[in-house]
Amino acid sequence: MILADLGADVIKVERPGKGDITREIGPRRGQWGAYFVATNRGKRSLALDVRRPEGCEVILRLAQQSDVLVESFLGWKATSLGIDEKAVRAVRPNIIYVSLSAYGPRGPDHEKPGYDALLQARTGIMSVTGTPDGTPAGAGVPILDMGSGIWAALGIMAGLFERERSGEGQKVECSLFQTGVMWMTYHLLCQQFTGQDPKPQGTCHPDFAPYGDFPTADGTLLISIPTDRLFARLCMAIGRTGWNNDSRYVTNRDRLANRQQLREEMALVLKESPTKTWLEKFGQYGVPADPVQAVGQLLNDDQLAAIKQLQEIQLPDEQGPSARVPRLPIEFSPTPAGIAGPPPHLGEHGRDILSEVGFSDGEMESLAHQGVIQLA
Repeated sequence: MILADLGADVIKVERPGKGDITREIGPRRGQWGAYFVATNRGKRSLALDVRRPEGCEVILRLAQQSDVLVESFLGWKATSLGIDEKAVRAVRPNIIYVSLSAYGPRGPDHEKPGYDALLQARTGIMSVTGTPDGTPAGAGVPILDMGSGIWAALGIMAGLFERERSGEGQKVECSLFQTGVMWMTYHLLCQQFTGQDPKPQGTCHPDFAPYGDFPTADGTLLISIPTDRLFARLCMAIGRTGWNNDSRYVTNRDRLANRQQLREEMALVLKESPTKTWLEKFGQYGVPADPVQAVGQLLNDDQLAAIKQLQEIQLPDEQGPSARVPRLPIEFSPTPAGIAGPPPHLGEHGRDILSEVGFSDGEMESLAHQGVIQLA
């Protein structure tokens, strides 16, 4: 998806019949599932059975004219199919060959299947997420699935840049496990420095106070105060300047020692007025604060509209309203990135893709008759 938004021609190879499993996952609008639409815009679809020798031959012919091949098979599968790095590099020596996995390219678990939630558990993310008195919790978004895709895209870019310099191809390997360990960098260092396992803090911060969510008269605010200077501004904004000279709250260390008492006193003050009123006051004094918003509120956020972070796409064959999809969170000048188009129907571009790499109409019809490909 990232590469497609940046202008690459991305061919999505899906199994004939049902295609990518996320096509079936709801909620749905007509024939389109939210999961599939979220990450498959701007791609071209080829419905191809790679389990068949004829299907693997198609992959190799595509690879001859491709810059990058991305696969996410279990460790042994690509080799058994005949489309591993060695086979692909035999027909395209300088291709960027990318392997995505759950646990990484080596080790006792490298052939295990895995999913985002499993790897959040394995890498410790769940142990530091949630509230101190709660059960283990995962992030509300697939941070390892999407994070691994980001690292893969970065690796592909580096591989292509190196190929421009040396002419040589590259193998890029990324995994959910490695991404999870990377996200845990701060906590891993904290454990080594203290000998103690970090604990979940909810919205609080282990090293700063006040820091976290506070109820207002009509909602919830997230307030972040990492310095004594910002605490002084907070005190002015909420009319409690006396706290600046209160021995319990003078320094951040004092506030950490009396965190719960400070939290309770702040809650009493903040409940007196609505969220909008506090945001206006905090804005006047430069206090870092934001409302805790639901997804529906985010869709109507003024800042979101100002930076045009959502781009409208019309789903094919759907007469209803368009879908607003997040574009890449990168600003380019003078070549801005954008969503190239809607998600594809299964096998929608099969004829075009195969003809581009030299398949005749007769060959395509034969492959379709054998069930190797599905033509739209």
